[in-house]
Order: sequence, then C-alpha cells, then structure tokens
Amino acid sequence: MTSPTLAMTATVIQLPTVESLSEEIRGLVYERQTLRSVGADADALEHNRLELVRVQQDLINALIRRYRRVAA
Repeated sequence: MTSPTLAMTATVIQLPTVESLSEEIRGLVYERQTLRSVGADADALEHNRLELVRVQQDLINALIRRYRRVAA
C-alpha cells in the first residue's frame, strides 16, 4: 500500500541586512536634509521621520539577530 505524497512548499523570507538597512538610513537622512533645505511642509517631514524611525527599528532587530547568532 502506498502512502499519499504531501506536496510541501516553503516560503523563504529574505530579511534585510545590516548593511542594506544602514544604506537605507543614509538615503532617508539625505532626503530629510533635502526636504529641510527646500522648505518642505510638516507632513512631508513627518512622513520621512516615521520612515526613518521604522528603518532604524529594523536595523536594531537585524543587529540583534546578527549578534545573537555570534553569541550562540
């Protein structure tokens, strides 16, 4: 008697690297400086600030993952 074959698929999630996140932060900081120099409105600056905070949090998580593996 043969057993049924289960087709298994896996989704691989590619997490951003510390280096790519650092580069993204540099870009957002440059964007912020540009926004300020051209007199952008408060909404544009706030949008940039929120994006910067989100990416900084992602960077912190990436650093924790990296150094948690090293310590293990």
